[in-house]
Amino acid sequence: MSDAAVPRVSAAQAPPGPLLLAFSGGLDSSLLLHLLVEAGLGRRLRALHVNHQLQARSEDWAAFCRTRAEALGVPFEEIRVSVPADVNLEAGARAARYQALTERAAGATVITAHHRDDQAETVLLNLLRGAGVQGLAAMSEHSWLNGLPLWRPLLAFGRVQLEREARRRGLEWVEDPSNADISLRRNRLRHEILPRLAATWPGAPAILARTAGVMADAAALLDERAAEDARALAAARDRLPLEGLAALSRERQDNVLRWWLDQAGAPPPSLAVTGQIHGLLRAPTDREASVTWAGHTLRRYRGDLYLLHDRDLRPLSGPLDWRQGHEPPDPGLWRLLPGEGEVTLWVPPGDVQLRAFAGGERLRRHGQHQQVSELWRVAGVPPWRRRQWPLLYQEGQLVSVPMIGVADGVDRRRCRPWQLRW
Repeated sequence: MSDAAVPRVSAAQAPPGPLLLAFSGGLDSSLLLHLLVEAGLGRRLRALHVNHQLQARSEDWAAFCRTRAEALGVPFEEIRVSVPADVNLEAGARAARYQALTERAAGATVITAHHRDDQAETVLLNLLRGAGVQGLAAMSEHSWLNGLPLWRPLLAFGRVQLEREARRRGLEWVEDPSNADISLRRNRLRHEILPRLAATWPGAPAILARTAGVMADAAALLDERAAEDARALAAARDRLPLEGLAALSRERQDNVLRWWLDQAGAPPPSLAVTGQIHGLLRAPTDREASVTWAGHTLRRYRGDLYLLHDRDLRPLSGPLDWRQGHEPPDPGLWRLLPGEGEVTLWVPPGDVQLRAFAGGERLRRHGQHQQVSELWRVAGVPPWRRRQWPLLYQEGQLVSVPMIGVADGVDRRRCRPWQLRW
C-alpha cells in the first residue's frame, strides 16, 4: 500500500460481536480509537488501558486515556498489573498485558494498533531468534492468541502515515520514554537497525511486511498438512500415537509435533528441547521417559506421547470426606459428575471418603485381594494419573476404584455412577 494512502478502518473489516481496544494512549491506539468510532463501531466498543506501573507518569497516562475514550462515548476501564522483577521487562510486560486483556475480554475480540513497521520489527526479531516459517509469518490482521481473538486493522499502514493523519486531525497522545530505550531489543531495531536498512533499501519495512504475508501462506499450507497427518494418526488433544508418527519423515514429524503442541496451547519448544523430544521418541517403550519445558511435560507411555500441564502432574491431597446428600468434593484436579464416562467411580450409599493412592492398596475382587497398582496397570492407567485418581473408602475399607469397579460384598446395583472429568 502506498505511503500516501490515508489510514481508514471499515466496519466491514470488523469481526462480529463486542470489541475491546487495547488503548495505551500512544499515537497508534489514539488514532485507532477515532477511526473505530468513525467507522460506526462505537456501540460495540470498549477501551481497556493496562497500567504497567513502570513509569512515574503512569497515573497521568491512565487519566488521559479515560478522558479521550469518554469524550467519544466509549466505555473505559483501567487495569493495573505488576511485572515481576526477575523476568525480562519486555516479555514480562507483554505477558501481563495479554493476561489482563484475556481476563477482561469476556467474549470480545481484542483490537490492537500494530502497524506495518511493527510487523517489520517482528519479522526481524523472529528471524534473529531462529524462528521457523510460523515465526516469520509474524502477525496477521485476524488471528488468535491462547484462545483470544485478535484484530489488527492498521497492519497495512506505516507509522509515518499514522502520524501524518494524527497530526492532520490535531490529535494528542502520550509518549512513553521507555520507547526510546535502545537497551531493549525491539527499540534498538526501531531506532537504529531499521533506519539503516531503509537508508540502503528504502522499501525495507514494506518488503519485510510482505515477507510476513508470504510466510503466512506457507505456514497455512504446513498447518494443513499437519492437520491431515494428525487425523491419520488419530491424535487427540493431549495424546499422540507414536507408531504412525515414526513412519513419517523427520520433517513431517517436526511439522505435526509443532502443530499438535500449538493446538493444545503449549508454548513452542526451543531447538534444544526439540532435540530432547526426538530423543524421547526413540526411547525404549518400557521407559517412562519425559521432556519438560515452560510448565508443560511430554511423557511417553505405552506407545503414546502425552502432553501434560504442570497442574496435570499435581498429586491428589486428602482425604476428602463426602457426606451423603451433599455435592461431591472438588480437589481442583478433577470434578465428579453424575453418570458413567470414560473413567467411572461407583459410589455406594452412605458417607464415604476419598483418599489418594499411596501404593500397596488392595481391592477384594472375585475372592482375592488384588493390588490396585496392578489393576490400573492392566487397565492402561498412566502412572501420573494413579497419583491423582481417588480411592473410595467406607468405614475404613476400600470399596471402589475408578475404572475398575467395586469390592466384593458391595452391591453395584445400589451404587451410583460418577464420572471423573478433568
